[in-house]
Amino acid sequence: MTAAIGYIGVGDMGGPMVRNMMKAGLDVVVYDTQADRLDALVADGAQRGSSATDVANRAEIVMACLNTLGAVRGVAAEAATGSAIKVYVDMSTTGPTPAQELRGIFDGTGIAMLDAPISGHISKAVDGTLTVIASGPRDAFDTCKPAFEAMGENIFYLGDIPGGGQMMKLANNYLNNVQAVGTSEALTMGIKFGLDPAAMLEILNVSTGRNSQTQGPLAEAVRTGKFLGGANMKISQKDITLAVEEAQRLGAPTEMGVAAKANYDHAIANGGDTERSTSIMKHVAAKAGLKVER
Repeated sequence: MTAAIGYIGVGDMGGPMVRNMMKAGLDVVVYDTQADRLDALVADGAQRGSSATDVANRAEIVMACLNTLGAVRGVAAEAATGSAIKVYVDMSTTGPTPAQELRGIFDGTGIAMLDAPISGHISKAVDGTLTVIASGPRDAFDTCKPAFEAMGENIFYLGDIPGGGQMMKLANNYLNNVQAVGTSEALTMGIKFGLDPAAMLEILNVSTGRNSQTQGPLAEAVRTGKFLGGANMKISQKDITLAVEEAQRLGAPTEMGVAAKANYDHAIANGGDTERSTSIMKHVAAKAGLKVER
């Protein structure tokens, strides 16, 4: 029997999204190189796939959420050989240039492609309130919309612009990562002076300095001294790098992004490769001789 949806890459984000699609009554066949991730989803009712090709042989819609460009390209190439697939949806964060290259893989195959990256923390993946930003053929978007609505509360269609969803995601991530570094610097400055960080956050959140970091996981990490929230730091570094590189291709200014990237590069070089993204505050504060982790 052909499954309605195939999903490849069921980690921190993909796993919860699959569960929300199943809660919405959709049949899902899943594949990941890490067997333990599959075991948990199969126990909850998903069908197990043996490879990306196997998924594309069994599902008319195949979605993927992957961490590296190499994996994104490899999985797309395998899926393009499937016998059942009609729509391929890349939900990874790759940038518009790789998304345009991916379109080429499906040219002449009869398979429509959407780039539809997601925005939101892991908690939003769990509770089904992600933002989905899609571009590609309209009929393919309409076909996939019930699945998007199962995993997100904000669904946007930008038109048939190759890489359009990815460009919007990079713009969002650019701002998010610049805010993370800027917020960390502002808090470090105040703490160094002697201000209470909890009081700073309370004031910032009713003032013009409030942002997604003063109101999100970074703020919680600062309050508790436990920097366990956010995506893997390497993903944040990848995202700001992609944004800076794409802006430079376009001839757009990137001064703030370059500075933010330097901070993420510094964090990764000093142990951040095993930490969550909220730990950027630890690394910024350490430059001032402060320890903010409990």
